[in-house]
Amino acid sequence: MQQNQPSPPAEQQAGAPACDDAEAARLIHALAYAGMRHPRCALPLYEHALQRAQDLTLLRRLQLLQGLFFSSERLGRAAPLRPALQQALVEAQDAGLIRQVTRLHENLGRLCYQAAEYQEASAHWSEALDLAALQPGSLEGVGPCIGLAQLHFALGDWQTGQHLLLDAQSQLRSGAPRLAARYLQAKLLLNLGVAQYNRAEYAQARASFEQGQQWARSIGHRDYVAESQWHLARCAQASGEESAARRLCEQALQSAHRCGYLWLEAMASATLTELAMEDQDWAQAIRSGEQALALARSLGARRQQSSAHKALAQLYQHAGRLGEALDQLWQHQALEAELYRLSLPERLSALVRFDHLRQGPEERMLALSNQHFSVETPEDLRLALLQMREQVLAIMSLDDWTVWWDEGSQQQFLSIAQAGKPDDEGLDPEHCGAYLQLLADTHEPLVIRDMRLHPYGAALLQRPRAQRQGGRIEVPLRLQQQLRGILWLQREGIERAWTREDLLSASHLAKICERLLLSLDLTRAKAARQELEQEKFASLGRMVASIAHDVNTPIGVAITAASGVADHARRLGRVADGSEKLTRSELQALAAQLANAADLVDRNLQRAATLMGDFKRIAVDQNAEAPQRLALKDYLQSVLSVHSPALRRARVECRLEVDDSLQIETVPGLLSQILSNLIMNSLTHAFPEGQGGTLSLRAQACGTLLRIDYADDGVGLSEAARAHVFEPFFTTRRGQGGSGLGMYIVDNLARRLGGQAQLLRPERGFALRLELPLQGAAAAEAR
Repeated sequence: MQQNQPSPPAEQQAGAPACDDAEAARLIHALAYAGMRHPRCALPLYEHALQRAQDLTLLRRLQLLQGLFFSSERLGRAAPLRPALQQALVEAQDAGLIRQVTRLHENLGRLCYQAAEYQEASAHWSEALDLAALQPGSLEGVGPCIGLAQLHFALGDWQTGQHLLLDAQSQLRSGAPRLAARYLQAKLLLNLGVAQYNRAEYAQARASFEQGQQWARSIGHRDYVAESQWHLARCAQASGEESAARRLCEQALQSAHRCGYLWLEAMASATLTELAMEDQDWAQAIRSGEQALALARSLGARRQQSSAHKALAQLYQHAGRLGEALDQLWQHQALEAELYRLSLPERLSALVRFDHLRQGPEERMLALSNQHFSVETPEDLRLALLQMREQVLAIMSLDDWTVWWDEGSQQQFLSIAQAGKPDDEGLDPEHCGAYLQLLADTHEPLVIRDMRLHPYGAALLQRPRAQRQGGRIEVPLRLQQQLRGILWLQREGIERAWTREDLLSASHLAKICERLLLSLDLTRAKAARQELEQEKFASLGRMVASIAHDVNTPIGVAITAASGVADHARRLGRVADGSEKLTRSELQALAAQLANAADLVDRNLQRAATLMGDFKRIAVDQNAEAPQRLALKDYLQSVLSVHSPALRRARVECRLEVDDSLQIETVPGLLSQILSNLIMNSLTHAFPEGQGGTLSLRAQACGTLLRIDYADDGVGLSEAARAHVFEPFFTTRRGQGGSGLGMYIVDNLARRLGGQAQLLRPERGFALRLELPLQGAAAAEAR
C-alpha cells in the first residue's frame, strides 16, 4: 500500500496576512515543484530556508515546514519532524489559519499511521476532513479521505476503504487540473487499485495502477511511477505471471532506491522475498527478507516489521537456523500484541452495545425522539425545546445548545431554545449572509473542533450567544427543501474530538427539531386555510351587501314608477266608462306620463337585471375551477360593474384600457378574486374617508403572457409595508377590520394561475403588475 503523502503546499493560503513577502512566496512555489520531482535536492533547500525564516510570516514558515515534511517523508526521514509539526499545529490554530491546520492534521495523521497508532491517525484525519468541509471548492479533504481509506485497509475492511476513495474521487472531479490535483489523482488511483487488488478484482486493479502511473509521469513524480510498477508486479504475481512479476518488482526496487523512496524499497523487498520463496530460491529470499526488515525498522513501520519477522522466521527455520527463527517469531508476536493493543480502544467501543446496564447515546436519543410534543403555537415550540434541553445536554455531553428559527421564512433566524424567548438579534443576511448561504448549500453537518478556525467566526462573534472557544456542530434544519432553522451543539473545550456517535446523535436531534417545526407549520397552514376560506366568504358577503344596496335603488324607482302607471291606468279606465271627462290636451298629457313611467320602470329594471347578472356571473365564477376562454375587456367591465356601488360611494373613478380583441384562456373565478381583492384593498387603504380618487386597469399581450397593470392614486405603501405586503396576516389596519390576507390571496392566486404578482414603484399611490399565461398553462396549473 502506498505512502499517503500530504498535499504539496503549492497554493497560497486564502486570507494570508498582508505582510507576506512576495519573494518568499515565489521561493515556496518553486520548492514545491522541485520537491515533487527531486525530493533529495529539495530537502536541503527546505532546511536552509527554514533556518533563515525568522523574519517570515507564520503562514510562510508553516508552508516551508509542510514542504520539508513532504520531501522528508518520501525519503523516510519524517518521524523526527513530529514535535515541530505538533507545535506548528498549536500556532496555526491560535492564528486561525484553517487551511494550514487542515494540512498539519493530515501530516500528523500520516506519521501516526506509519507507526501503527491508528487511533491517533484516525483522530487527525477525521479532524482534517471536518475542516476541509468548511472550505468548499478546495482539495483539502482528498488526502485525509485517502488516509482513512488506508486505515480501513489496515483493518481488512476493503469495501469501506474503497467507498472512501470514491468519495475522494468526487471531490477531485470538482478541483482544478493543477499540480496538486494531478498528484492527488495519481495517489487516489494507486490506492483504488490496492482496494481492487485485495478484493481479487485484478483486471480493474491493473487498469487503476496503469492510470495512476500515467498521472504520476505527467507531473514527474518518480516515487509513484516506481510504486505503480510494484503494484503491477503484484497483479502479475496474483495472475501466475511469475517472470513478469519478478521483472516489474526488480524495476520498482531499483527505481525506489534511486529516488530514495524507503517505504517502497521495503515493500518491493518483501514482494521479492515472496517470489523467491515460491521459486524455492532460499538464499535470495533471506537476503530480500533481511533487507525488507532493515528498511521497515528505519521507517518505524511496525506492521511491515511484523510481516518481515514472520517471513524470516519461516526462512530461518527452513535453513536450519532454529535459534534465529525462534527470535524472529518472538519479535513478530510482540509486534502483533502491540498492534492489537493500539487498536484495542476501537475494538472495545464495538462491545458497548452488549452492556445492558447502560443505555448508549443512540438509544437515549431514540427514546427522546419517541416523546410526543403538541406544537400548535410558537410558544409550544419553545416549551418543547426547553423540555428537551437537559436530556440533550446529558446525552451528548454538551455545554450548550441553540436552535435558530426563521419564523417568517424571511431568512431572519432568532434563537428559541435557551430561555424560551427569542433574542433581540439573530442571524440575518445583512450580517451573516455568506454563513447562511453555506448552510443552505450543504446537506451535511458542519463540524468545528476549534472555533478559532470557523470560516465565518468573525461575523458570528458579533451575534448573540457567540461562542469564542471550544467546538461546535452546526446542522441546517430544512422544511420543503428550504433552510428554516439552524442547530448549534456546543462544547467549551477542544480536548475531546467530535465522534461518529456525536454526528449520529446530532442528526437524530436535527430530525426531531425539523419534526417540531413541521408540526407548527402544518398547524399554521391549517389555520391560514381556514382564514382564507373565511376571507373568501366575507369578501363575497361584502360584495352581496354592496350589490343589494345598489340593486335596491333601481328597483325602488321601478316600484314607484309602476305605482304611477297603475294610477294613470285607473284614471284612463274612469275616462273610458264615462265617469270622468278629459280634454284632448289632458288625455295627451296622461299618455305622456304613462309612457315616461313605463320607460322609467323598464330602465331601472334593466339596470337591476344587469347588476344581478354581473353579480351572478362573478359569484358563480369564484366557485368554479374550470378554465374558460374570455373576452378580457367584457369580463373586466363585469367585475368593475359588480363593485360600482362601493366605488361610487367612495367617489372613486375607474379607467379601463384593454383592446376589444384581447382574449385569454384562464380560470375566470380566480382572476375575478384577484381583481376583487385589489379593488377592495384600494377602497380600504388607499383613500381616506371622502377623499376620492382614481383606479386604473390596463391589460396587453406580451408574447405568451398577459400583463395586467393595476394602479390607484391613493396614499401608497411605506417601505416597511412593501417588504411584507404579500405575507399572510400582515395589515396596516390591525384592529380596524383588516385581515391581512387580501394581498396574500392575490399573490397565491396569481401563482395558481401559473403567473406572478409583483409590486411596481409609481410616482404616486399603489401599483401592481400581474403576469399570467395567455393560453392553457393557467388552466392546467389551476386544476
